[in-house]
Amino acid sequence: MENSSNNVCIVCKGMNRCCALLLLSLTVCNGYKFLVYTPIFGYSHTNFMGAIADTLTEAGHDVTVLMSVMDLEQQDKTGLKLTDKIIKVPTDPRVIELMRYKGETLSKMWIMQPSLFGMMQIADNMTNSFTYQCERLFNDGPLIKRLKKEKFDVGIAEVFDICGLGVLELAKIPASIAAFAGVHMDSITEAIGEPIIPSYVPGALGAAGDRMSFVDRFKNILDVVLGRKLFNKVFEMETQAFRRKFGSHFKGYEQLLAETSYVITNSNPYLDYPRPMLHKTVPIGGIAVSIDPKKNKLSAKWDAILNERNTTVLVSFGSVAKAIYMPDEYRQNGLQSYSKRLFAR
Repeated sequence: MENSSNNVCIVCKGMNRCCALLLLSLTVCNGYKFLVYTPIFGYSHTNFMGAIADTLTEAGHDVTVLMSVMDLEQQDKTGLKLTDKIIKVPTDPRVIELMRYKGETLSKMWIMQPSLFGMMQIADNMTNSFTYQCERLFNDGPLIKRLKKEKFDVGIAEVFDICGLGVLELAKIPASIAAFAGVHMDSITEAIGEPIIPSYVPGALGAAGDRMSFVDRFKNILDVVLGRKLFNKVFEMETQAFRRKFGSHFKGYEQLLAETSYVITNSNPYLDYPRPMLHKTVPIGGIAVSIDPKKNKLSAKWDAILNERNTTVLVSFGSVAKAIYMPDEYRQNGLQSYSKRLFAR
């Protein structure tokens, strides 16, 4: 009887130790609470931010995605596969009004001659759209209170505009990370202290490579200056909107960008042009590309199209320059050109 009691005690002690180890491991496995902000205006941007959110979710973190819907046509294209906590901010009526003329504007883009006036006109429409939608977001008092109560540990915002970082500031999130779905943006580069050297580093919106003639360098300088002016105007207009609502003490975009812990870019360091970077800039190009054949399975519609013939060439202009608005003459010329060059025997 005594031996049985001793055995029971030994078993109980063993179970207590296992329970203690299990409780200790819970603190180690505890994930962070992330808020990921992404404006829905271009699928490539939404897909990039969705890949970041899903990667964090897969790693065991608690991820909430805040989506500000700017383009109603793309509101269901979240880019998310694993993350299910989604907060969508409806489109501001003023943005809807501007989007009514989107087809007309995009049609003109195909026939518009490159000019400073044309570029600035498009920039004004973009600036107004982002500013109006940002005002719609931060004027939603219950939503801002809800974000504060969640007590997120880290916030990640795409900085095509500055609204996301401003919302992270309002939500009192202690750590912020900036993300950009392009290779880099000169306005961000300047704000975080990285040098801009247009004499030999191609601008983010430039057409030149890293081997430039004198004329190419001059054009590259213009591209850098105009690119900074384009995005700085969006940043400045949104900063003014925040300050009208919350006072002149609200942080400027330069400070919000400089205070980020990291800047994530969609650049591949093996393929991109080399440039001076801080360690806080983290290139993660390719994160939105899946190499799993099971995940890359085509829909029945596209599978049927590609199986109709031995060779198929798919031409895509992205989610901004939509082919449905291309003049029919351009389409026919393109088809004839591809037929002559690619299928000539």
